[in-house]
Amino acid sequence: MKKPKRCLKLNSLPFDIISHPTQDLTAVSTIEGEIVFLSLQDDISKIDTVLQHADSCRRILFSGTSLLSISSDKSFCVCDIETRKVQHRYQNAHDNPLYALCEVRDGKVFATGDDEGVIKLWDLRKEEPIVMIQPEHDNFISSFSVDSTGSTLVAASGDGRLSVWNSRQRKLIARSDECDSELLTCDVVRTNSKVVCGDGEGVLNIFTWDNWGDISDRIPVQEEVSVDTVLCYSEDILVLGCMDGVIRATSLFPHKPLTHIGDHSDNSIEALCLSHDEEEILSIGHDYFVRAWSVEKLDEDIKKLSVEDSDKDSGDSEDNDDDESDSSEDEQPKKKLKHISSKEIKSNETADFFSDLA
Repeated sequence: MKKPKRCLKLNSLPFDIISHPTQDLTAVSTIEGEIVFLSLQDDISKIDTVLQHADSCRRILFSGTSLLSISSDKSFCVCDIETRKVQHRYQNAHDNPLYALCEVRDGKVFATGDDEGVIKLWDLRKEEPIVMIQPEHDNFISSFSVDSTGSTLVAASGDGRLSVWNSRQRKLIARSDECDSELLTCDVVRTNSKVVCGDGEGVLNIFTWDNWGDISDRIPVQEEVSVDTVLCYSEDILVLGCMDGVIRATSLFPHKPLTHIGDHSDNSIEALCLSHDEEEILSIGHDYFVRAWSVEKLDEDIKKLSVEDSDKDSGDSEDNDDDESDSSEDEQPKKKLKHISSKEIKSNETADFFSDLA
């Protein structure tokens, strides 16, 4: 077992962890409905504990000066991060326990998903949800992600399907075929060109944008070890929290397993996040611990991978030059195909949605 830089044991089983993007404030939600506020200065230390829900607090999200939370008690709550006081509570936000939460755009519009596959969109300036999307899934909504414009909402479900929604028009764009296992995570990556979903059998399922029917690739991570949480470290680097308690890093394109960042012994990883200064990866697991891991080794691996790719590209270029020089003058030169990475492909910007609500 690797030793973390520092750690803190909680009194209750943690469900989610998130760090504020601009200040030393980290929040952890628990099975008891609590939100525990932490500081990462020096050691990991508790600042405050707030009982926010009557049942387990499943997801939390910082947005500006607010912290949003959802619970299996069916409520959706917004509190001020300075005073810890509730600004708004949607007591019966869904008819079923809530499971997934996502910011759609500008700190105003959010999505929630529940155990029965229902999705709702919320404008926090209004008392009622903007729209309730009828279930397109036969099981819980496990995770959301959005494109960079906020116009496309992607939802993963325990029924093994991915659904894609036009947030402006509030309608279904597509629903994938059923994958081999439940989809537990989803993340939009590579400049809105791919969606990666971790599943219950230890596979990363990759969908290509606008080709939603079936996966375009699958990357086995660890056989029969579910990928329970994913942290997008960069466009091509994912950090995976798995059921076996191991935190793994992997490169997507090219696919290459990288370093094992750490572990929680054999205790399943519940959630991962970056610290506000992006120098540590924070993890929570079924051992009740918050652990902080240095990203130094991961950054070294990424640097080595970049050098290897550069060397390979250089070698390929030299081989092409040799081939051209050896070819006879009367032969027609073969047309070279230039590979254009997805980072070079600029996505079409779409107009802001929900402009009528501003």
